[in-house]
Formats: sequence, C-alpha cells, structure tokens
Amino acid sequence: MFDLEFRLENRPGALAELGEAMGRAGVSFEGGGVFGHGDRAIAHFLFRDGEAAARAAAEAGIAVVAIRKPLIRRLKQGTPGQLGAISRALAGAGVNILVQYSDHHNRLVLICDREDLARRATEEWSDGGNRQTGAR
Repeated sequence: MFDLEFRLENRPGALAELGEAMGRAGVSFEGGGVFGHGDRAIAHFLFRDGEAAARAAAEAGIAVVAIRKPLIRRLKQGTPGQLGAISRALAGAGVNILVQYSDHHNRLVLICDREDLARRATEEWSDGGNRQTGAR
C-alpha cells in the first residue's frame, strides 16, 4: 500500500476531478481524506499501486506532493483509548505523526517522521501482534 499526498484547489469539483482521474485509470482508493486550508486542500489517499495512482493524477494535471509507504495498524475496535495508546507509544519512541486516517478495512493509517522507530513502537497493533490491548 502507498499513501499519496495530493495538492488540490479548495473549490467545488476538485475532489471529483481526482476521483474521475482514478476511475479512468482503473485505480481504486483504499482509504484517505481531504483537508481544506484557505484556497488549497491537501488530500491523502491510500492505493495498492502508488505509481499507477501518481500517473493517473499527473495525466489529469493534479499535483502529487509525495508517495510514501504508510504504517498500517489495527486498533482494538470498541475499546476506548486505543488511539491515545498507540499515539503515546509513538510519542514515547520520539516519533511524530504527520498524517492519520483510516482505510476501508477499519485500520489506522499513519505517516510518521521516523518509519523504522514507528514500526517497532507499534508492533503490538500490527495484524501479527497478539496483545492489542494498548496497555503499557
């Protein structure tokens, strides 16, 4: 999976154009979101094929700011405090969360400034982790 960061205009139709570009290319969104700020919007979306998504955006004249390999973790759904626990584990490891959203499978998608440290600090929330309690 790949997180693509797009720069969009903050206007009606900008997201439609991105969605249409991906549709024409046969590229499916796997999660993400858009955040407006003034006359610009930053969009982060998850794709299986990051290069195909980047090509589709470029062909439509949509700026791709970055392509990153995200950290994907599974929180114990229905257990209060999970986001706080994983965020605290990252903070304790000296990792800053740059972007956070969910995918279509209810998993947490994170872009962090220190990928290797982030992976180690959140291992208990990986699909292979066995505790997933968030207790420390």
